[in-house]
This record gives sequence, C-alpha cells and structure tokens, in this order.
Amino acid sequence: MRNKRWLALVATGVLLGAACGNDDGDSSPTTAAPETTAAAPGTTAAAPGTTAAAPETTAAPEPTGYAVDLSNCEDPEAAAAPIEGDIVIGTSVPLSGGPAVLFAPYAAGFQAYFDSVNAQGGVNGQQYQAVVKDDQYLANLAVTNVEELIGSDGAHIISGVIGSPGNAAIQEDLNAQCIPHLWAATGAPSWGAIDEYPWSSGALIVYDIEARGWLEFAKSQFPDGGTAGLFYVNNEFGQSYANAFKELAGEYGFELVAEEKIDAADSGAPSGQMTNLAAADPDIILAVPLGAQCIGYMIEQGNAKAANPEFAPLTYITATCANPVFFLPPGPAADGVYTSANLKDVNNPDNQANDDAVKAYLEAFAASGSDANPGGIAVAGWIAAELTHHVVQQATETCGFVSQECVINAVRNIDYVPSLYRDGLSAKMGPDDAYAAEGLQIQQWSVEAGGFVDASEVLNFDGTTGVLGR
Repeated sequence: MRNKRWLALVATGVLLGAACGNDDGDSSPTTAAPETTAAAPGTTAAAPGTTAAAPETTAAPEPTGYAVDLSNCEDPEAAAAPIEGDIVIGTSVPLSGGPAVLFAPYAAGFQAYFDSVNAQGGVNGQQYQAVVKDDQYLANLAVTNVEELIGSDGAHIISGVIGSPGNAAIQEDLNAQCIPHLWAATGAPSWGAIDEYPWSSGALIVYDIEARGWLEFAKSQFPDGGTAGLFYVNNEFGQSYANAFKELAGEYGFELVAEEKIDAADSGAPSGQMTNLAAADPDIILAVPLGAQCIGYMIEQGNAKAANPEFAPLTYITATCANPVFFLPPGPAADGVYTSANLKDVNNPDNQANDDAVKAYLEAFAASGSDANPGGIAVAGWIAAELTHHVVQQATETCGFVSQECVINAVRNIDYVPSLYRDGLSAKMGPDDAYAAEGLQIQQWSVEAGGFVDASEVLNFDGTTGVLGR
C-alpha cells in the first residue's frame, strides 16, 4: 500500500514538472522568437536587424589569463575559424524516461533564454539556434544525441547537458574535437581536470563544496560532532557526493555509521534502505537521490519517523532536489528537510514582487509560451543558457568574432554575476580556478511557509582547496 501511495505522488510530481517535448521523445522544441521585447537579464545584445561588420582578420588576439592550446585538436583550423551564420547550441537532457524525467523543465528554461536574446537581435548580428534532444538520462543516448548535434545539426557548442553519466560519456570526444563542452549540469569535481579536458566546464555547485557547506552547518548544530548516514543513487552522480562527504566528514567530527544505495532506474520506495538508516540512528543524513527518487526518499523518511519518534536526524538532500516539484508531494514528510541553492528562489513571493531579475525572468519565461513549471529546474536551464550567451559575447568583444577557441578562452577567464545568482555569489574562473560555482546558501523546507526559508548566510568557498584532487 505504501508503494502504491508513493507511486501516486510521483505521478503528481511528474504532472507538476511537465515540460515541453513530445511523448514519443521528439526532442527539438521550436526556436521561434517569442513576441516579447524584454531583454534577457545580463544581455547586451545588438539592436534587432543589425549586421556585424566582417572582422579585418580571422586570427584571434592573444588572450590574457588562460589560453587554450589548439595543438591537440583534431582540426585546429576549425576551432579557430569564425562561426558564420546562426550560432548553433546543442544540449541533451531527460525529457522522458525514468526518475530523471522531472528534470525536463530545464529544457524550457534553456530555450526561453535563447528565444529572449534572439528577440533582441541575437549577438554580433547573429541569431542563436538552440537544439534540445532527449536522452532519458541514459549515457548511451547522450552520446548518440551529441554525435547528431555536431553532425547533422551542425552544433558549434554543446552546453547544459544534464547529469554526470552523460557528460562523462561525451567529454573525451568533444575535447578531442575541440568543441566547447560548456556548463555541464553536474557538480562532479572531475570537471576541474582542465589539463586533460580543457574544453569542458561545469555549471553546478561542486559536490565537495556542497558537502563542505552542509558539514559547516551541521557543525554549528553539533559542535562536538556526531554520527552520519549516507543514502545515494548508485551512479557517477551519487558516488561523487558520497566520496566527497566521506572524505570530509572526519574533518568536521562526524563518523559514518550507515551507507545505503539505490539504482538510478529504481522508481520504488527505498523502504529497506530507510529501515537500515533508522536502525543506525545517525545524527545527520546526507541524501543524494535522483529526480523523482527525491520524493520517495522524503516519504520513506517521514514513515520511519512516524514509526519511531526518536529517529530525528538533521537531513540534507542534494541541491538537485531543491525544487517544490520534489518537496510538495511528500507533504509533512518534507517539513524541516535541508537543501542548498546558489540560485534565487523565483517561487518566493518577495522575490517575485521586489527582485527585478526574478520579475524579468518570469516575464520572459511566460512569453516563451512554455507550459512547464518556471521554478528551480527551469531556472537552472536559463542560467546555463545565460552563461553560454555571456561567453559568446565575451568572445566577440575579445576577438571581434565568435569562434570555438575564443569561446573556451572566455569560459576559462569568466568573471560574471548571472542574473539569478544569489547575492554575494558569482561565476568566476581563471588559470588556477577550474570551478565557476563555489558558493551556496543552506535552506530549509517549511510546510507552514509553503516553501524554502534561508537557514544560513551565503557561504562562499571561492578559491577554497577542497578534496578529490581540487
């Protein structure tokens, strides 16, 4: 009975998170510009109808800061050549399939941003063509999609691909071809291996940074340390979090007493895993489920607490679950659960009334015509697109034209405040800093408030030496 109730709530979550895309997995949403004339936040696009003057030279000037080496490229001349006509941006995300389908609204935010920029004339007189394909959170489909994107679709840049497994599967080939592999929607520390993969960059809070933020906060609740439990999806994504947490826990005085896993494709309630966690009775739990598994985890933890009132761990759930789509279905079981964020909460009524960037985002998203939920998951897609547009602009300003070489140099030297980043945070990299997102704010779900409430100050770890080779 409990499983049937959980599956019904997952179905509710799917309805709440429904995004554009056909039931058969057809993955190319329209790229037509919306009727809105509102500029995208952070945009300095050229006036509509303008045509960029041809550059006097096609040789990029020597950049300051990081400069990519083209000698390892399969086709160095192609990487250095100006991009002519539309700038094609490709991505691969789960629009259908298993638990990760609740990430589908990401595609709507991604598309809405580029539509908004195109409505203002694009960049350097060029328009964007965003091509979104469905990979069902399967690495082999991500590989197929990217091959099509850079082949028949003519993508110049791959940006915003969701998930550690898919990004890991496409990383080597994209780097060999020197095609910018930008703003991977994963915080795996491996995206900092710029000596091996200089053409790849990550967009999310680095998982070891997020783990450090949780442990900093947990230490304030348990000054003398305590015991810890782990629950995580058994793939590259979950393992990255688990490795970071286990590496850091002792530093903050926490002993790991329970470790439970769930398969990535498992949509069932994690009853057995929760029984084991409750038996260990840790002071804190880090939960790293995938997509709809966020709902199942919180429901099962609520059941365990109801059966054993003494079981009351301080619980953190990954920032990838930090959305009402995941926190509303569990009802009271989600109350008091902590997560983290580095993006503004566009569902917060105060932000909707008083934050100009949030208001501009919601207006542009509505103008896009998407019926997807504009909340946190869509915001992440918007930010990936905004970061992509920013580095294309920077490439134009530095080189006088857009090329793959100029774009990746702009990525590696980025110093920018995205429109929907929380105050005090920025996207910044350099020759000795491979991670753009290195700050967060702890937040807690409140049933009474009907949303998230901030539980800490903004924690900025920019330049901090973390773990796992950082």
